Amino acid sequence: MNDHTKSLLLGAAVAAVLILPAAAGEDWATWPRKTFSANTLKVEDYVGTLVVSVNKGPGPITVDVAGTHERLSQVEIHGGGDSVRIEGSSDQSVWDWHQWFNFDMSRSKSDQLVVKVGVPKGTSIIVDDMVGKATIGDTYGPLKFEGSATVTKVGRVSTAKISLDGTGRIDVAAVGGPLDLDIAGSGKVNVGPTQSVKADIAGAGDTALGPIAGGLDVDIAGSGDISTPRVNGPVTVDIAGSGSVNIADGVANPLKVDIMGSGNFTFGGLAIDPKVSSFGSGSVKIKAYKGKMSSDGMASVEVGGEVSAAAARAQAQAEAAAERAQAQAEAAASRAVAAGERAAAHANAEASRAAVRANAEAARAAKAAARARAHRDDNGDDDDDNDH
Repeated sequence: MNDHTKSLLLGAAVAAVLILPAAAGEDWATWPRKTFSANTLKVEDYVGTLVVSVNKGPGPITVDVAGTHERLSQVEIHGGGDSVRIEGSSDQSVWDWHQWFNFDMSRSKSDQLVVKVGVPKGTSIIVDDMVGKATIGDTYGPLKFEGSATVTKVGRVSTAKISLDGTGRIDVAAVGGPLDLDIAGSGKVNVGPTQSVKADIAGAGDTALGPIAGGLDVDIAGSGDISTPRVNGPVTVDIAGSGSVNIADGVANPLKVDIMGSGNFTFGGLAIDPKVSSFGSGSVKIKAYKGKMSSDGMASVEVGGEVSAAAARAQAQAEAAAERAQAQAEAAASRAVAAGERAAAHANAEASRAAVRANAEAARAAKAAARARAHRDDNGDDDDDNDH
C-alpha cells in the first residue's frame, strides 16, 4: 500500500469519526449530490450544521445533504434562475413563537442534519434564521447572515450584514466593504479588518472589530461593548445605558458622542471638531482633538488625561444652575409660609373686628331695649296719676 493510498484511507477514517458519532444509533442517510448553475446561495429556517466551501475554480454550486430520516424529510432544495435555495421546513419551527414551549430540541440537534455546499468564488451567501453551527469559507462575495444560538465562522467576504439574536458567537475573518451589524441579546461577534461599520446592539452583546478604514456608527441600548484598534473616518456613538465603546487609535473626522446613562467612550486617537452630549454619570476620554470642541448636558470630557475647559465650564454651569434652582425653591417656600402666616393673621384680625362690631351692635340693641322698657314704665306711671 503506497503513501497516497494510506493518506486517502486515513482521511476517510477521520471523516467517518467526525460524522458517525453524531449519527450512531440513528437512522442515518445521505442524499445524492445535487448540482446547480447559480451565483447565489440562500439558506432559510435551518436548524443543523452548514458547511460552505469555496471551489478552486469556476464551476457549479454543489449540495450534499446527510442526516436522520426525520430531519431529511424537513429539508427542501430548489434551484432556479441564478440561485439555489435550501429550506428547513420543520413543522415545529424554532422561529414560530407558538411552538416555543413545545419545541423538542432533541429532535432538532445541529449534528442530526449536515448540509455541505461547494460554491465558486464571489458567490453571494444569504442565510436567514439559522440555529446551529456554520462554517463559510473565503467566498470574497457578499454575505447576509441571521442566526440565533449559533456558532459560526466566516472567512473573507466583500460586504457583510450580520444579525445575531439571543446567545451565540460569530467570527468573520475580514470584510472588504461595509459591515452592518445587529446584536439583540448577549451574543459575541468578532470581525477582522473592515471598510466601514454600522453597529446596533440591544442588550449585553460584545463586539471586537479589527481596523476600520472608513467610518464607525454605533448605537448601544443596554450594556453592550464595542472595541477596535483603529478608525479613520467619521465616528458617531450613541449610548443609552451602561455600554462602552473603546477605540485605541485613528482619526475621527468628525467625532460625535451622545451618552444617556453611565456609558463610557474612550478614544486614543485624534478627534476633529468633537461634539459631546452626556446626561448621567457617563464618561468621555479623548487623547487629543483638533478644531472646536462643544459639549452640553453633564458631559465630563477628559482630553489627554485632563478635564477639558469646555466640559469644566459646562459642569460648573450645571452645578450653579442646580444651586440657583435650589435657592429659588427655598425662597419660594419661605414666601409661601410667610404669605400663609399673613393670611392667617389677617383672617384673625377680621374675625376679631367682626366680633367687636357684633358685640357693639348687641350692646346698642340692649340699650335701645332698656330705653324702650323705661319709656313704657314712664307712660304707665302717668296713667296711674291721671286715675287718681
